[in-house]
Amino acid sequence: MIWNYENLSEVLGITLPHSITANQIQFNSKDVTKGDLFIALQGNKDGHDYVQDAINQGAAAVIVSKPVNIADEDKIILVNDCFKALEKMAEYKRKHSKAKFIAITGSVGKTSTKEALKTVLQHDSLIFASRGNFNNHLGLLINLASMPDDIEFAIFELGMNHRGEIKELVQILKPNIAIVTNISEAHLEFFSALEDIAEAKCEVFESFSKNDIAIVNADTNCYDKILSILKKLSIDNIYSFGKSSSAELILYENLKDQVHLKYKINNKIIDIDLPFIPKHFAENYAGVLLIISILGKDLSKTAAHLVNIPMTQGRGEIITIENSRVICDYYNASPASMKAALEYLKQIPAENKTVIIGEMLELGQNSERLHQELMPYILDAGCSKVLLIGANTKYIYDSLPAEIMKKYFENVDELIKSMTDLFKNNELILIKGSRGVKLDKIIDYYNKLD
Repeated sequence: MIWNYENLSEVLGITLPHSITANQIQFNSKDVTKGDLFIALQGNKDGHDYVQDAINQGAAAVIVSKPVNIADEDKIILVNDCFKALEKMAEYKRKHSKAKFIAITGSVGKTSTKEALKTVLQHDSLIFASRGNFNNHLGLLINLASMPDDIEFAIFELGMNHRGEIKELVQILKPNIAIVTNISEAHLEFFSALEDIAEAKCEVFESFSKNDIAIVNADTNCYDKILSILKKLSIDNIYSFGKSSSAELILYENLKDQVHLKYKINNKIIDIDLPFIPKHFAENYAGVLLIISILGKDLSKTAAHLVNIPMTQGRGEIITIENSRVICDYYNASPASMKAALEYLKQIPAENKTVIIGEMLELGQNSERLHQELMPYILDAGCSKVLLIGANTKYIYDSLPAEIMKKYFENVDELIKSMTDLFKNNELILIKGSRGVKLDKIIDYYNKLD
């Protein structure tokens, strides 16, 4: 139980029936499970239209700002403004929590780092981690308001594509530890230079108090810029990870379907074998283990749990369709994550390799250059076939050598209609592109055929 009539009455300033108890907060009726609390927010759709659906799904109660017609009126919590009610609930949970709050931001790797930290901490601690990719303002409020009271560590990823967004988030979250995984060209449409992106990401440190801890990837772009920002903010508790820092990935060695990793964390050596993972995942795990060390936990014992980290859907998971293995990395794409995915494709042995590339969005005037910069990575990965989707991938299509089989499609639906034998040729196929290109439709289409 996360909410009851007492704390909800206190937060919302109204008297509620004693029967009300609820679990996590949901604003999409499809996500409601038994015991959840549904809040009727207004956006492109009016949440009030889905109150009955939420009740049918098992909602314990519903927060609404106008009258609704449901059979059990004791489940109705009527407020003046649902969004303001959500803000009050999130603020209440943060104020009353005794947990240590950990914020994760960066251009790429936020979710994989969050999931890794969640996996290694949950074996001996009560933890809460933000759901899915709920990393914007609404997502932060929903997650905070869904947090149990007895949590020891709360892990949140924070995203942005404009200056000031993270600053707004940390005024609410007030993290005790914040990590910047990296700085890359993601969202360059909204920024004039990488240094501007670094400044926006460093807003994660702006709510810090004296004893809070900053953790930075020393190998990322703009590392010196980040350090100068931390100095201006008078932040002294700074740790770094990377090849030249106290937390270091010393070895990444392919062992067929496994990798052998060796880390040096504050002069302690950690050796571990894991199922095959991309090198950039392994690099971010150095940051995770550094956090574990800072928290004073047993590094060797904790590192053993890295083997249990799942590849999440759309973020590098390898599945089999018909006669081919498919690397599903279509959740989103930036130049850095695209290059990392192509390096991952290179690492996996296969006679026939195909890459399906959806255009990278939000790159502004840098789009042509950044798409063309993928060429050496495509060639180095050993791709014999390249399928390109979206206007900006024409820059790649026009530069590919003649010996590589290539096709260009305006959109993903065009590819699906044309490539009926896509997975029948015993290939290793990487699917990678920005979320807006909707490359997940490829997998959905073939799953429906089964």
